[in-house]
Amino acid sequence: MTFLGALPRCGAIARAARQPARRAYDSTRNCAPCAARRFGTTPAVRFLKGTASDSPDGDLELNFAKRRTLDEQPVWPVTSSSTASPFSQEAKKLARSFGFLYDCDGVLHLGDQKIDSAKSALRLCWDHDSRYLFLTNGGGNTTEEQKAASLKKKVGIDGVDDLIGDRVIQSHTPLRKFRTQAKEDQTIYITSLDPERAREIAHSYGFKNVITSTDLLEQYEHIYPFTPKHIFNSKGRALPNGTKLWRGKDAMAYDAAELKSGNYLKIDHVFIFNDPRDWSLETQIIHDILASHQGYLGTLSHKNGDQSLENGGWQQDGQPKVWISNLDLLWKTEHPINRFGTGAFLHAFRGVWKESTGHELLFKYMGKPSRITYEYAHDSLLRANGAADGRAEPLRRVYMIGDNPESDVRGALEFQPEDGTEYVPILVKTGVWRQTEAERQPRWQPAVIVDDVLDAVVWAMRNEGIDVTREAVENM
Repeated sequence: MTFLGALPRCGAIARAARQPARRAYDSTRNCAPCAARRFGTTPAVRFLKGTASDSPDGDLELNFAKRRTLDEQPVWPVTSSSTASPFSQEAKKLARSFGFLYDCDGVLHLGDQKIDSAKSALRLCWDHDSRYLFLTNGGGNTTEEQKAASLKKKVGIDGVDDLIGDRVIQSHTPLRKFRTQAKEDQTIYITSLDPERAREIAHSYGFKNVITSTDLLEQYEHIYPFTPKHIFNSKGRALPNGTKLWRGKDAMAYDAAELKSGNYLKIDHVFIFNDPRDWSLETQIIHDILASHQGYLGTLSHKNGDQSLENGGWQQDGQPKVWISNLDLLWKTEHPINRFGTGAFLHAFRGVWKESTGHELLFKYMGKPSRITYEYAHDSLLRANGAADGRAEPLRRVYMIGDNPESDVRGALEFQPEDGTEYVPILVKTGVWRQTEAERQPRWQPAVIVDDVLDAVVWAMRNEGIDVTREAVENM
């Protein structure tokens, strides 16, 4: 690329960083040929107003920043025109005032395949004392420590190097901030590619009572009419606190007083950590949970279908909240065509729910672009270089480097923390987004589009007044 010779500063890019383009309605847009052309792109995730929420609603112990409305035009602030020699004390002083959030898949690696410039990009931040974290919509089957070890290997970092450390935030990491009382007293139904490993992660966050589909199948095999795929030969566990499933010939003929005796399983939250292996099994069980009376599996709510109630009475009877860890429809691996992600399972389940009930699914979401995840990451960045007494050190600007406009760019555009830190999205070409005839520009426009992660870090540092070039970094 040639942009390194005369890099514009953020203020010069304000004209390009406009709100998402408003496209006229095209009746042919969803026809098969159009869909095929758009498959490599990042279709916008759209939900009816009021159905999808990233508000904590008192479940998470976090104070959230005001969300920027997309009617407001982002204007990237201009840094001083002075320049500092790279790696100098002056450069390090400048670098301490801004930080980075890195996506992982598609930015630092492609599946198990290295992206050659990734290690140099991280080393450039490390050598300048810049704060940085890894903000991924991955997760579901690994702890943050395991993800850090995996990332270290995929980027090609030597064993003694601390470029990764404890900087990983996965899509479900904010659940660490769930209310302590809920962790102690409430029951969670969890699913993922490997539910047993997801359960262990939830336990590491402090959740005491966590159940999986295998637990339920061992208690009541008729809950699913087919032979299930016992993923990774996992074994079911006893239900929490000696409880059992309510069993009656008529699911609506339950004894409400008896249910509250403490003898029967009551599910309080559904956690979808990532897309499960057995969609059919999980769709059936989660549907049963959401149609139940107050989360008592084996019952059916009398409010279901009551048109005098909001949402036709569905999910209006104290049923569990559904938490999905991220909305990513697609993600990038070594395969040349994008692969379906957790968002694909969500859309499939929403379709079944809508066909079954006639109404929209109500759910909560985390991961990028949610404010839950960005607020958690922002707090973590502020603490990263905090003083010994625990005080947070403010940041003037944070650069979000990602490959997905729908999650990375959109999240940075919408997030506006109350402390005034400016979030600037940078889009790389190594991952999900590709320029196509159907999508010449991403729907959510970044401050700049660059070839790879090293170009992104160099662009950001030059924008902050550090006179570094890619050539100099590669020749070190």
